[in-house]
Amino acid sequence: MNLKKTILAAAVVAGLTASTAANAVLTNWYLDQDGAGAGSATNIISFLDITGGALISITPTPTTGNPAAFSFTEWGGVTSKSHDFGIDYADNQTAQLSSLFKATGNGTFGGSASFSGGILELYSLGLGAWGTAAGTFGVTGTPIATFEITGGGLQVNPDGTPIANGQVQIVAKATSMTAGYFFEDAAKTKDLSSLVSAPDGLLFGFATTNANYIPNGQLNPILASELLDYSGIPGGVVNDPTAGRFYVSNNGQYRLEVPEPSTLALAGLALVGLAARRRKNA
Repeated sequence: MNLKKTILAAAVVAGLTASTAANAVLTNWYLDQDGAGAGSATNIISFLDITGGALISITPTPTTGNPAAFSFTEWGGVTSKSHDFGIDYADNQTAQLSSLFKATGNGTFGGSASFSGGILELYSLGLGAWGTAAGTFGVTGTPIATFEITGGGLQVNPDGTPIANGQVQIVAKATSMTAGYFFEDAAKTKDLSSLVSAPDGLLFGFATTNANYIPNGQLNPILASELLDYSGIPGGVVNDPTAGRFYVSNNGQYRLEVPEPSTLALAGLALVGLAARRRKNA
C-alpha cells in the first residue's frame, strides 16, 4: 500500500467520528435510569425527550476574509423526563437521566456556527434532584457516560443568538459508559457499554434541539446562576447579546447512533491498510 492510500485510509477512520452521515439511529433499545436493577428498563423506541438551557459566551474574531467571524463556548444542562414525544418512563424507576456539557466552536454573525470540540456527560439523578442548587442545577456525582463532541452546528442571528426555533445539532462520540444503564434488549443481557469499551466499538450521541434566546424576564435565576458557576466566568449573571454573553433554552431529542455495517467494513479495511504500512516500515 503506497503512502497516498495510507493517508486516505487514515482519513476514513478519522471521518467516522466527525460525521453521522453513515450512521443508523439505534431503535428499540432499553434504558434503566437507576442502573441498579431496582426498576424495569424502559423501551426507547427512538429517542429521549430533553429540556434545559445553556450559557453562551461569544468573542469576535474578525479576519480580512471574514470580518463577522467569532468563536464561542457554550455550557449547558439538560434533563429527560419522557421519551419519544412524551411517553413516560417506567413507573418504578427511581432516577432520571440528566446531562452537563461544554462545547466550543466558531461562526459568523448572521450566518452559521459549528461545534469543533467539547465534552458531554450523562448522569443518573434521584427523582426530584433536577432544578435544585445541588451540584449544577441538581446535576452532581459521577457521570455514567461521557461523550466527546465532534461536530454539529446551527444558524445564528446578526447578534450571535440562535435564530428563533432554529435547529441545533450536536454530534458526539462515546468515550466511556458505565455498565447497567443502556441495553440492546429487554432482558438487559446486551449492555451497550461493551460496545463503547470494545477496541472496534463505536457509539455516537446525536442531539437535535430547538434553541431560543431567553429574555431576562423569562430567565430562571437559579439556572442562570448555576450555569455561570459551571462556566467559571467571574462576576455576576449577564444576559445581553450585545455584551457577548446570553442564555438559551434547549428542548429537543437525544438519540444513540451506531455506524452502518458498510461503514464499519470500510473502517476495518482502512485499519488493515494502516497496520500493513506500519509492518512494511518496521
